Amino acid sequence: MNASVKPPQSPADTSLIESFEVLRATGVAPVQEEAFARFLAKGLPGRRIEAWHYTDLRTLLKRAPLPARVAAAPDASDSADLVFLDGALVVERATSGRRLAKPVIDEDDASIALARAFSRETITIHVEANATCALRVAFQNTDTAATSAAHIIVRVEAGASLTLTESHDSAAGEAHFSQSLIEFDVGEQSKVNHIRINSLDAAASCVSTLGVDLAASAKFDTVCVTTGAAVSRHQIFVRFSGEHAKASICGASLVRGRQHADTTIIVNHAAAHGESREIYKTIVDDDAAGVFQGRINVAPGAQKTDARMASNAMLLAEGAAMYNKPELEIFADDVQCAHGATCGELDDDLLFYIMARGLPRREAEAMLLEAFVAPAFDGVEDEDMRETLMERVRGWLAQRK
Repeated sequence: MNASVKPPQSPADTSLIESFEVLRATGVAPVQEEAFARFLAKGLPGRRIEAWHYTDLRTLLKRAPLPARVAAAPDASDSADLVFLDGALVVERATSGRRLAKPVIDEDDASIALARAFSRETITIHVEANATCALRVAFQNTDTAATSAAHIIVRVEAGASLTLTESHDSAAGEAHFSQSLIEFDVGEQSKVNHIRINSLDAAASCVSTLGVDLAASAKFDTVCVTTGAAVSRHQIFVRFSGEHAKASICGASLVRGRQHADTTIIVNHAAAHGESREIYKTIVDDDAAGVFQGRINVAPGAQKTDARMASNAMLLAEGAAMYNKPELEIFADDVQCAHGATCGELDDDLLFYIMARGLPRREAEAMLLEAFVAPAFDGVEDEDMRETLMERVRGWLAQRK
């Protein structure tokens, strides 16, 4: 007989239970109660769970603060279409419907159940067929530490085009624990460009989940830049439900100090003629740690799948650590699939060559590191946005000691 042994509650588990009790006192929906029950059945994920082996939330998340009680006024200078303050929607400049899109994320992950439990409402954005629009979503955290969550469903009808940019920011010095859950239901022949920027304060922690379901001939491009948070995990689930769909999943994580940044990607090719590309770059300095886990699943019948995954890491200090785990699981015979991972240091010969031209060592290193990260942003069509992402990289490099 197989028995599932649940580990004892950690301090973070206990504090999350206390936080939900506070939230419950303000009124929660049945769906939140159901989600929290699913979370309680498993508790925070830790190293005993394979997908969380390198990001043990039971240990890394020391304690979850209480939920925010009342949403304060948002930053007046923020011009985002949707502004979430401590998880609550406080600004809605966009025209958004409330029609439910089909869920695209597996409920088995305790972190997803936790995000659903703490989300006060589900915001559904509906992009009508053949429409073209751009939205900016800002997730802000106040100067009072809080546990928060936000849930957005985006339904993009056939032939539509959407650019959605999300930003994550928090007040300095506050140990926020924020969660975001964004689900895309992408219709036939539609196109989505998604950009995510994590610049949370170094005291914050966050778990963000992106779920994508692609219909026939749909195209989805996402790029993520992570420089913030003490502990962060960005998990991406993409399902190819229709034939001839394409997805590009790229990003860069730049961490220092004792930061821990995890990117986990699962791509399920369930239909034929799908194409996916995953390129992630990680720069790790000081005693920080980077994690990349990527898995490509090709289902029986998903013939002519073309899937490529690459993770490249650069370690800048002796105490820096990187955990790479790319995987392929293929059940079709007429496919082109490949994965690879590298982990190394700056090339001393190249550094010498550049410094011999008169550049100081730090500038020479920055030049090489910028060139190392740049391929992660090559798929960003908007030149201004691509330059904005590179400016964030340059800003991080300029702060190196």
